[in-house]
Amino acid sequence: MKHLILIMVALLLGVPSANAEDREPKFNQIKRSDPEMQRAYDLASETISAFIKKVQVGGDATFLAKLKFRVPELSEHMGSDQFLYIWLNGVAYHPEENLLSGVFFELPKSLSKWHRVGERLGFYPEDVFDWMIIENGIAQGGYTIKAMRSRLKTEEEKARYDEYIGIKSYQPVLGR
Repeated sequence: MKHLILIMVALLLGVPSANAEDREPKFNQIKRSDPEMQRAYDLASETISAFIKKVQVGGDATFLAKLKFRVPELSEHMGSDQFLYIWLNGVAYHPEENLLSGVFFELPKSLSKWHRVGERLGFYPEDVFDWMIIENGIAQGGYTIKAMRSRLKTEEEKARYDEYIGIKSYQPVLGR
């Protein structure tokens, strides 16, 4: 358990319900050394400039970025740094600072001392562990989402997963 990363798989579309503050997002435990997740992170890093270009163009799509957050209490309890990877939506690009920003739409209680649902957070492109664009239910990017989905055993599980995150189909790797 010491070398696990918690991956947040949260609702990516829609408005948080009235009790969003009371609801704990869904998480999956992933080993730090997981080769499939490392490939997903590498793909996201290799294609971040294509994502930024799409963010700059804008449109009706939902733009998301996954960031890494250290969980202080859990890290202290485990005796080593423990992290959550959390999706922010409404991603915007600020070219004058080469900075992105996004909004928390779900947040685990373990980070509620430092962040709030609806808060906009600035971050650098190199801080992005994954990115995704969802337009009309079609996802671009989302490499860690695809890796998690590939581990589901049945088509029914995959369909429930897709419905939960609001995706009808996935496009191949963008911008390579």
